[in-house]
Amino acid sequence: MSKQPLSRSVDRFLEVLAVILLGIATVGTAWCALQSQLWSGESDRIANLAATEHSEANRLYGLATQTIAYDATMVASYAQAVASGNDKLMSFYRNSLVRKGFLDHLNSWETQVKAGGTPQNLLDNKPYLDEVLGPYRVAQDQANADTKAGEDAGRLGDLYTLSTVLLAVSLFFAGVTASFRSSTLRVILLAACLITILISAARLAGLPIASATWGMLTSG
Repeated sequence: MSKQPLSRSVDRFLEVLAVILLGIATVGTAWCALQSQLWSGESDRIANLAATEHSEANRLYGLATQTIAYDATMVASYAQAVASGNDKLMSFYRNSLVRKGFLDHLNSWETQVKAGGTPQNLLDNKPYLDEVLGPYRVAQDQANADTKAGEDAGRLGDLYTLSTVLLAVSLFFAGVTASFRSSTLRVILLAACLITILISAARLAGLPIASATWGMLTSG
């Protein structure tokens, strides 16, 4: 007579445990699905931004190469004016054709020539190249950083998708327990459900959270 109440108590406990695990798995599945969607959307947004930034970087690179070619042409023309001693032509180049930002480099070039030295080639002049290529390099670095950020966001979306699948499996384990009358089988299924939930929780613990406004919140 004592075994029947005990059996009923065990069945009742297993039913309550199944409901609790089912609720946890349901909420977790919905949460992970939302996070997967948000991170995937964030990945697309950043990827589009990076594409725009790469286009801008390419534009700046083209502008920089044109600037270098123009400055090299001005140096060659100015050198001819210096060699011929044509002060008026030299003044014309300085005041009308040479870029104002290049005048300091031109002055340095002329000083070296007058001192009998050999001026450094523009393409070997690091300060000059840093100045001309600076905007391009900044834009390119930003584009590369955003490209990586987009890829990282995509990987986070994939990780949340995997957790969604794991929790869906735990939902299955918890959901089918009512189909079995054997307490042993129900315990095994609930144990499998609990283990799957714990594995998912361990994976989620280190993942950052995306808010619904696409902002990034730090994770503990």
